[in-house]
Parts: sequence; C-alpha cells; structure tokens
Amino acid sequence: MIGAGTDADRFRVNLPTYYMIPGTEQYKDPEKKVLESVEVVVPDDEVDEKGRPNKEKIRAKYRGIPAWDRDDVLKDI
Repeated sequence: MIGAGTDADRFRVNLPTYYMIPGTEQYKDPEKKVLESVEVVVPDDEVDEKGRPNKEKIRAKYRGIPAWDRDDVLKDI
C-alpha cells in the first residue's frame, strides 16, 4: 500500500491498474491508522470466471516484475 490514507492522498495498491474503493478501510489500530485490509478494484483481465484474482493471469501480465511474477503471488487473498 502507498498513500497516507487522507482525502488528498488516499491509500492505493502500487499497481497502475488497481485502485482502492473509498470507505472500505479496516484498521488493526484505528488511532494509529494501522491498515489491516482494504477493497480494491481488480481489472477483468486479472480475474477468473468467478471474478476472483487469478494467479496465472496476473503473473503473465506482470512477467518480469518481481513483486508479481513469483510463486507466492496472491497468497494473502
């Protein structure tokens, strides 16, 4: 995640095609703004037929980018 979580600098995923759905932030510690989870929009070319993120499609699309082209991509989803 990047961003400060403010209206001027919202949280977002460090990918050009993903963006956060405002108002979906869940915090581990709301006082310190420690983010636990957030919903993001995933492009159609990265999901399976049920609308879930697809590891193989994402790895193929971002081949060569270490953050996404690895065996454990999507392990937390």
